[in-house]
Amino acid sequence: MIKLFRNIRQNLLKEGKKAKYFKYAVGEIVLVVIGILIALQINNWNEDQANTIIERNYMKNLLEDLQNDSKIYSSYAKNNIVVYQYIDSLVVYLKSPERKEYTSKTSYWARMMTTKFSRAQPVERTFEQMKSSGQLKLIKNHKVADGISQYYNSLSELQQYNEAAILWLADYLKTVGKVFDGEVLLKILKERKHQNTDASTLITEDRETINELLSSAQYIYGVVKISEIVCDKRKEAALDLIELIKKEYQYE
Repeated sequence: MIKLFRNIRQNLLKEGKKAKYFKYAVGEIVLVVIGILIALQINNWNEDQANTIIERNYMKNLLEDLQNDSKIYSSYAKNNIVVYQYIDSLVVYLKSPERKEYTSKTSYWARMMTTKFSRAQPVERTFEQMKSSGQLKLIKNHKVADGISQYYNSLSELQQYNEAAILWLADYLKTVGKVFDGEVLLKILKERKHQNTDASTLITEDRETINELLSSAQYIYGVVKISEIVCDKRKEAALDLIELIKKEYQYE
């Protein structure tokens, strides 16, 4: 094709048709420019199509993460019911003057509470992948982009309470061994059931030491309760974001 155009131009020059030559040359340039523009447009269209496919795949993965988050929040609230019960019972029975009569129960509650303790840890996999790869910019829908940003930025509050709970749990674990026989606590952990105990299982009746244990327990209670309230709000936000993504991307 290029050789053909060159031959035409050369023939026009040989024939002395300069005006036609220049018109033809200009026309040829215009055709080349048009060809380049068409190629660029096709390339841009292909790139947009590829980005749209990537964006929709990310949205599907985000939906899966958010649905898992909703389950995590619900499971966290359900699990905390047992934690609250153990702490409430522990406070009542350890404060009782007859506390040595209930060592089978109190040692069990004291040890098992730590096994029931959990943290709500939402799934941030897809969001972190998009953020680290710079592909958050692929989200063309501003409502969805803002919703995703607000939701995942809000999770830092939950992380703060998770960290606080871990600190109070560490204090609790240091103290529980000052109150109960460590051998009994180990058996409870292994067998996950009440042990046949006697008064010696309670190795101290020192009021200050018992109060230290119960204070740590009530701080755990408090921070877990606040975390649960935060989780309820995050669950509502996750469900709202799920509905928004389904609506804007026409997912069923």
